[in-house]
Amino acid sequence: MSDFYPISPLVSITNTSYGAQAGVMNEKWAVRVVRGKKIIAEKTMSELDLENVVGVAYGHIRVEGLSRHAVAQMAGRLMQFARKYQTAGICPNYEIPDLAYDDGTTLGEIAATARGDVGVDANVPPAELPDMRIGEIPPLHRTTGDAAWAVNIEAHATTICETAAYAAELPNGHLDNMFNRLADALIHRWAMSNPEEPPTALIKFAALIQACSDESQLPKTGSGTATIETGACKILGVCRDLDPDGSRIPAGYPCAFHEMIAKKLSELTGAKISVNTSSTGCIVGISLE
Repeated sequence: MSDFYPISPLVSITNTSYGAQAGVMNEKWAVRVVRGKKIIAEKTMSELDLENVVGVAYGHIRVEGLSRHAVAQMAGRLMQFARKYQTAGICPNYEIPDLAYDDGTTLGEIAATARGDVGVDANVPPAELPDMRIGEIPPLHRTTGDAAWAVNIEAHATTICETAAYAAELPNGHLDNMFNRLADALIHRWAMSNPEEPPTALIKFAALIQACSDESQLPKTGSGTATIETGACKILGVCRDLDPDGSRIPAGYPCAFHEMIAKKLSELTGAKISVNTSSTGCIVGISLE
């Protein structure tokens, strides 16, 4: 059992029961070799290189007449995923819960123990859903105004909170990398929606902040400044429903994502943007001073 973190799916070797995953372990590139559902080996490499991947895999596969070329084809696929991870710094969850070590312990059991879910099947959803089968299509109503806002803010909140909870379980750095990419993509979209109007991204950020609550206002301030005040944060309310004891969602979220956007916009626009959060709402200040 180790700290192997898979960065690729399990790639099989043609006409064999063997396969492998690329990963990182002990701050080095690594390869996991699997036969069927059994983990044969998890080995680190000095550097990410096709021949190193082939060497680790070929050295642990016992198939008479197996060509090195067949292993190289599998290794080539692993290298593609490894390079993608090397560039992005994030990846989907490629862990396979029913893979097992020599003592029979599965990866799913190890993950459950790490979460404190001893004795709980790691594949069972965190909450039991009611029977959602329907006998006929219900009447669908046009949704506008406050009703549309309520549904959208619920989806926005759930996306931020569950993404943060997932990223917090990945190796150090993934949480910041993931939300930095999201913030950059969002700001880019805002800016390109009206490239001839530099204030567009700032205006859309102001709308995003106001949408966090059904109680918001823009009190009059002096020249060269603007203030946004919101009431009770609906996004924070959804996150508390999703994580009542605060054990899953990392500290600072969901607000940390909006604070990250504010910081990036400050650097890009030259405006000073401050975000002050509290349990009763937040105050965003914007100034050119």
